[in-house]
Amino acid sequence: MKAKSNSLVVKSAVLCISLLLTSAPAINGALPLMRNALDVTNAQNELLSTVPSFMVIIFIFLSSLIERGLGMKKTICLGLLLAGIGGVIPMFTASYPIIFASRLILGAGLGVYNSLAVSLINALYSGDTRATMLGFRNSMESIGQSVLTFIAGLLLTLGWHWSFAIYFLAFPLMVFFWITVPETSTRPQDDPTKGAEQAKERMNPFVYVLVGFAIILVLNSLAMSVRFPSIAASIRGDNFNSSYLLSLMPILGIVAGFVFGMMNKLMGKKLLYLGIAIFALSDLLMGLAANNFPLAMAGLILSGIPGSWCFPYIFNTLGDITGPRTSTLATSLIFVGCNIGNFAAPLFMSAVQAVTGSDSLTIPFPVLSAIFVIIFLGVLVSDLRGRKKPDVSASN
Repeated sequence: MKAKSNSLVVKSAVLCISLLLTSAPAINGALPLMRNALDVTNAQNELLSTVPSFMVIIFIFLSSLIERGLGMKKTICLGLLLAGIGGVIPMFTASYPIIFASRLILGAGLGVYNSLAVSLINALYSGDTRATMLGFRNSMESIGQSVLTFIAGLLLTLGWHWSFAIYFLAFPLMVFFWITVPETSTRPQDDPTKGAEQAKERMNPFVYVLVGFAIILVLNSLAMSVRFPSIAASIRGDNFNSSYLLSLMPILGIVAGFVFGMMNKLMGKKLLYLGIAIFALSDLLMGLAANNFPLAMAGLILSGIPGSWCFPYIFNTLGDITGPRTSTLATSLIFVGCNIGNFAAPLFMSAVQAVTGSDSLTIPFPVLSAIFVIIFLGVLVSDLRGRKKPDVSASN
């Protein structure tokens, strides 16, 4: 299996399933036309974009149970099948309840295999290969988001129904994955010689630290992308279109993800320090950019880079500190943390403005910069303490 999993074709199939994981908002460009065609309120219409994320959270937790019954390969294929069916249904109906239900099915499908896309890499690969694959996987999400959003926009010229045709991609991906990737599992019974040890396996407490880190990373990235258009408009005028600058974030993330494996091999843990430092710097620049557009733009662009280094570090670390019984659950918790970060970002910004009594659009970012400085110092202190005693963080 090891030789087969290292082939380029298998690696491509393992990575390609991540193309759809961030595709739920890809049809957002069709929402204005859909609101009129479906005769619904703006809130009901926007719910079609956000409701898949709720199902993702639910099925992330259920995925480990499904995987125990079906196996990892069948569970991933089930997720792709559900995502494809739920995704394309709106092509054939103008009924809001049916479309709403289809978006729930899409979210369920994405949630079923969300965490398994990472667990599969941790199960098949190790060392530098695993780190490189995790970096590539992060880039595949960004590529999927960018390309599918672009294609959905082109198809929109044919009518809003056609934007949902992007989800047909799930079916060839499912077939490619099924015929290419070997069956594997994180279940303890796969290694009967270690059954007793695995039965006693408990979640490494450091997993919860990584979940908190994931929440902050996503919260920061979303705060940047949500608040930047308003900051730019306040400086350059209400008619300023910031979309082309926002599109740079996933592109830079793609590039950063592809070089993660190489940089991780060269720099090791120093790459994590660099990523945290860039986050702190980007927030600081945005915080100082109340009336300075170049500073705001620099802060935005910088913020698109370090997430593609920090998230592969998180998942690579999970592969080292979790065992067969807890691997999928630990990965699921990370993805739940990501969704919490998405949800909490606007609440965090509102809370900072309320506490400080400031109506400045940039006031949340110095606070976020300070949080990353604290994280940087925390990692540094932890590493310095670890050098003075044997490292037991990887034991279960």
